[in-house]
Amino acid sequence: MFGNFKIADIIAFHCARIDTICRQELQRGVLVSERDYVTALSTRIRDELRIHFHIPCHSQTVRPRTETENGVDGIIVFKYHDEVKAGLFEAKRPQIYNAHRPSTINNYAWDTLTDKNTSHFSEQIQKQHKWVGALGLWEMFFNDGPAGFGSPPFDFFGSSCVWHDNAYNFMNIQGLIFNRWTTADLQFLLTSNCVNFYSIIYDLLSCKAGRRFKVDAKNQSATIFSPANDNFLMDIPLPIKVTNKKDDRVEAFLLKNDLDNFTFLNLDNIEKRYH
Repeated sequence: MFGNFKIADIIAFHCARIDTICRQELQRGVLVSERDYVTALSTRIRDELRIHFHIPCHSQTVRPRTETENGVDGIIVFKYHDEVKAGLFEAKRPQIYNAHRPSTINNYAWDTLTDKNTSHFSEQIQKQHKWVGALGLWEMFFNDGPAGFGSPPFDFFGSSCVWHDNAYNFMNIQGLIFNRWTTADLQFLLTSNCVNFYSIIYDLLSCKAGRRFKVDAKNQSATIFSPANDNFLMDIPLPIKVTNKKDDRVEAFLLKNDLDNFTFLNLDNIEKRYH
């Protein structure tokens, strides 16, 4: 299935449509935080793709934490028979929309300096870098304005995403290690590097981003090694009984890897609908 452009297009379309709905709810105040948005996005992808494609899907969220070993909020895992592909993402809500002054960009301080006097967001990007070449990696910026607000460079309908490599290079070129990111910096980055959520999912499934990894059938897991350092690895559990209930293996994985959110889609039988 991985590399099947038609199926990649269909799944990416559904994911992007859900992202657009989440943005609308963020704008209306139904969703009120990054965490709300990520949880709603994950849950709706699980439910819609389960119903539409009749495939096993699972999503799970754990309590928020202050330390993030991998510099990301969540992971999306796609399984097809004996292989998996996965992506890690960090979500930000820069709050560019000011309800009292909708014609302006609100320069909300969405990044902070750490106790080491370094940018928190830049530290997150640096931590993500060890997974380059193995996992799909992207930064995901939520726009709380109505459709079209701040566009361009922000995406017109949904989230504004940036592949990790582009954010990493921009961070270094602009010297944003010891300076916090501003909305002006983000706009500059998005001007040349903004992609929508459709493109992220499409590139993951069509093998333009991230590697395939073998499933350990005995343990129902996939081990991902960092290309930069073999001391860093992830043993990603693949839910055996896919239900809406908490999976203890998934929870342990999230806590061990300092992740908030897990989304799993089993695509084993999806090609039967699109042969």
